Amino acid sequence: MPADNLATAQHARVQAQFGKSAHSYLKSANHAKGDELQVMLELAAPVAGLEVLDVATGAGHTAITFAEAGANVTATDITPEMLEVTRQHAADKGLTITVTAAAAERLPFADASFDILTCRIAAHHFADVPAFMREAARVLRPAGKLLIVDNLAPEDDTLAVVMNDVEKRRDPSHMRALSLLEWLQVAASAGLDCMYVSRWTRSKNFVTWCDRMHMTAQDKDALERDILQLENRAKRYFGVEGAATTVTTLNHEAALLLFARVAFG
Repeated sequence: MPADNLATAQHARVQAQFGKSAHSYLKSANHAKGDELQVMLELAAPVAGLEVLDVATGAGHTAITFAEAGANVTATDITPEMLEVTRQHAADKGLTITVTAAAAERLPFADASFDILTCRIAAHHFADVPAFMREAARVLRPAGKLLIVDNLAPEDDTLAVVMNDVEKRRDPSHMRALSLLEWLQVAASAGLDCMYVSRWTRSKNFVTWCDRMHMTAQDKDALERDILQLENRAKRYFGVEGAATTVTTLNHEAALLLFARVAFG
């Protein structure tokens, strides 16, 4: 499939999946209250008066965190329902955030428009992560910062395939989570230097995680059954090695990455 057609198909999947889930992401604990939000703010500080772009804003939690710290925030997403949730979320807090419909791979902004670009728990949905990183580098000002939080695939290729398969069965709009090495390679190709890496294991309630994507009971049961039948090292990776007939929680690794356009001369 040509790249443009692939991107169009992926964007349609994301819009279909998240249009019906927008309000559930407003209340999702992992998205609304992740500890990494404060770390992102600290890494970018001071942000008051700076121009910040939040790409694939979802329910706007990252955009609002930076707006509350005094930044001038623009938030983009390809899903209209998400943009409306973000707009209302900001208004409820007395904040003004500019919301713009845009794909991460094709940002409608001039070169060197922003001091900071953020993207949190979204890149695994992108049709073309390298294109997004090139766009991020383009719209950032010299010495601008790019802060990314996303699910992290294992470096082991076999485990990475299993992890991405599980994610895609739960959410058809999941494209692919990258490993840390892949992120570093993609960033370098876009002319961005890695300045900071933090990784951690995130534990999710299996039922809540599935229900947020409106999985049918039949599909949820089939996924749970297949996870329990994985080989031992995959079950250890997901944190379900002690389970017999039920998956209560499911683990995966996440990372916070800081990249920068370094000004020379």
